Amino acid sequence: MARRRLERALLESRSREREEAAQGPAQLRIRYQVPLSSDPHGIYSLRFAPAGGCLAAGFGNGAVQIVNVATASLHSSLFRGHRTRHAITALAYHPGRPSLLLAVGADGIISLYSMDSETPLATVTEKENEINAMDFCMDGSTYATAGKDRHIRLYDSHTNQLSHILQAPDFMTGDVTPSSGHSRRIFALRFHPGERHMFLTAGWDDCVKIWDKRMAKEAQRVINGPHICGPGLDIQGNCVLTGSWVPHNALQLWDLRTSQLQKNLPFPGGPTQGQFLYAARFCDQDVVMAGGSGTSGASAIHTGTNQVLGEILLPNKPVQAVAVAPGGRVVAVAGIGGNLHIADLH
Repeated sequence: MARRRLERALLESRSREREEAAQGPAQLRIRYQVPLSSDPHGIYSLRFAPAGGCLAAGFGNGAVQIVNVATASLHSSLFRGHRTRHAITALAYHPGRPSLLLAVGADGIISLYSMDSETPLATVTEKENEINAMDFCMDGSTYATAGKDRHIRLYDSHTNQLSHILQAPDFMTGDVTPSSGHSRRIFALRFHPGERHMFLTAGWDDCVKIWDKRMAKEAQRVINGPHICGPGLDIQGNCVLTGSWVPHNALQLWDLRTSQLQKNLPFPGGPTQGQFLYAARFCDQDVVMAGGSGTSGASAIHTGTNQVLGEILLPNKPVQAVAVAPGGRVVAVAGIGGNLHIADLH
């Protein structure tokens, strides 16, 4: 009986896949534009909750607000911001405890919030550093930060204590090698979603470095080329997506195993605008989403056909952040002036 049910389910799944393939790739549809009180300060980071029902937004004055995705309304403000605070550059929900949200800022402050409180559960400050990137590992036991000082810091998420530092190379001692740390500031950091120990970093030094968090200091491999100036880095299986702040061939797919370029993805924009991407994310079914300052917009692109599935254009304001909900069908885009848009692939 159980075997027949399994066979029936497999047949139904294959039938749905054939129907979807016959219909062609999905199209991007804007559902909402969401005004928020901190919009004048700009949105620099976005992250969907693991269940997809809430979206966290980080602002230029340090504010962190939570949006109800279904109603496109403000759910709560975890921190209302302050004139002395800097931009929230990265947000991440704890994979095992989705009621916990980690926020990091360009002022070097790490704040751990609970969804039901405006008071941080924990605060850590990285002195004399601007944090540009942060992410949790797959099981949530560790999170890593990176930024201006080029060091990569690994924290125990249970205690928020620093557990290890992958030191940036010292130019005075001449220890710069392909496997050493970054030579210029880091703007992107992503853990592999299916592997506990692997993570990637990228920044101004035109490369992506592939790390194993169990290793003391050396990168495992290097992808040469991408010039990353924001959260323009993502991983899906053995494929790496990069969005570079360059005029042409800004959106690229790379083979994680060989570090070789797989293909350049065409991004819309005229020859006078350039592409100049800040953010890039994988969606579902061979679709990626990317945006930046070249077109002041974000586009969904099918990686197999190179077809543009839709655009979200901001009013002459750069896109700073792109987020994709679990399942890959709902996306969010925001940037200077706020301009939060929620859209879906249908």
